[in-house]
Amino acid sequence: MGIFDRFKQPKTEVLEGYQSFSTPFGKIGGGNLTLPYVNGRYQVAGYVPFGSDNLFPETLNQLYYMAPLHGAIVDFKVNAAIGAGYELKTDKLTPDEKLALYTFEKKMKLSKSVKGVTKQLVMHHRVYFKLYFDEKGKVKTIENVSPEKVRINNKKNCYYLCEDWSSRIDVEPVTPYHPLNTDKCQLWAYELPSIGQDYYPLPQYSSALNFAFLSGELSYFAKSNIQNSIFPSFAMMFPKRPQSEEEKKMLRDSIDRMKGAANAGKGVAFFSNSPEQMPKIEAIPTNSNDKLFHEASALNTEQICFSHTIDPILMGVRTTGSLGGGADIKQAYVIFEKNVVIPLREQVTEIFQELLNVCRLTAEFNIRNFQIINETIVERDEKVLKVVDSLNSLEASVAQKVLEQMTPNELRALASLPPLEIPAQWFTL
Repeated sequence: MGIFDRFKQPKTEVLEGYQSFSTPFGKIGGGNLTLPYVNGRYQVAGYVPFGSDNLFPETLNQLYYMAPLHGAIVDFKVNAAIGAGYELKTDKLTPDEKLALYTFEKKMKLSKSVKGVTKQLVMHHRVYFKLYFDEKGKVKTIENVSPEKVRINNKKNCYYLCEDWSSRIDVEPVTPYHPLNTDKCQLWAYELPSIGQDYYPLPQYSSALNFAFLSGELSYFAKSNIQNSIFPSFAMMFPKRPQSEEEKKMLRDSIDRMKGAANAGKGVAFFSNSPEQMPKIEAIPTNSNDKLFHEASALNTEQICFSHTIDPILMGVRTTGSLGGGADIKQAYVIFEKNVVIPLREQVTEIFQELLNVCRLTAEFNIRNFQIINETIVERDEKVLKVVDSLNSLEASVAQKVLEQMTPNELRALASLPPLEIPAQWFTL
């Protein structure tokens, strides 16, 4: 095998059970998705492959559509960061500068671009824009390029663009943007640093890519389990076939009398002229696929949320050690906003502010502050925390009975709400 044989592209084929996209995807999950192969010592046609098949970015896109929770978290991050939209401060601009800014805004379709760039930043940790310059060296056209279409050489002095890397047709070399670069077409890049990654950054959630793939497979597993399984709970075996239509009707009627919710738990009586003619009833053991599905799904959910630095409670998932009340959600969101939303918002602001500078526009770009929950972190006293911990250690049914015995104000204290002024006994029925 030659040194570059590992990078040869497989033949395009339709894979059973997998959707097709505008950019062809291959079957994923054959290796460790968290560790894409990238080695700057090896190049194919001038560029460094991203992954052993050079399709790792396409895999990231595919997982966004395959894994429901992963895709939902990506969208949640994007909406939380830019939900209030952007603004351009133009107070100190001249009429000509305002006109130039207006032209820039319309050409870029800025509102749409901000959302798209934010999603690219979350999913790929890199954003690219193709800049076209006029004879005077001024930007005349600016075009966003999806990260999965971009590769780089080992010297980092040339990018390679391709609409479909699975076929490698029409690969276009483009030089990186630099103020002293005189090329009419240049690629402006914004790449977040990743430890140990010299050529392509890895997204924050890359440690859970195997779980994201598993999430997509679990939905397919559940579907196949339902389609390919039969679910009778018992088998009724008769030693003799019914001979007449009357006997067949009696048999159908007796079985029908055992069906339905109204007959649940009722006894069954059979009559026969001889013991040899009595039916034999055997229970059919149920398979454990549903248990396997729930266990794998629970583990999968936690790992995906942890990799995204988001509390599962924000995605509607109740976890062990949390009552899932309003106070828990508020606290989780405040932490999420400080650790994820604000840094993401600052990165998006930096991207478009630099683009404005490259286009010689002096406006100030800002993203309006947007908070899903307008609250501060709620601190509970030690007594309340001990009660909450005790409840979480109980079985759900037992904890429910304890909660039913508590007064309204005691329940409000668990949720970090102020007590009611009306005496609690007034609410007793």
